[in-house]
Amino acid sequence: MSTTYKKKAPVAKKVTKEELKQLQEFVAKLNNGAMQVGNLELQKDSILKSIDLVRGDLTQFQIGLKEKYGDVKVDIETGKINVNIIE
Repeated sequence: MSTTYKKKAPVAKKVTKEELKQLQEFVAKLNNGAMQVGNLELQKDSILKSIDLVRGDLTQFQIGLKEKYGDVKVDIETGKINVNIIE
């Protein structure tokens, strides 16, 4: 029976300066990307809240138009009022 010997990897106390620099650059890029995603999520949240506010304002405005003109459709290009015909 033959004996197989495996070479042990040399035990280094530190990576090279170049390896450390490259490792730090990768980590910095990942951290930067994660920070940008976080900022985008904050912007997204702010925009979604603004949209909800505008929806609420639109609903209130539509209620006012309905009280003034009745149940009609308004052409948003021309402002022309079209009466809803119920069949």
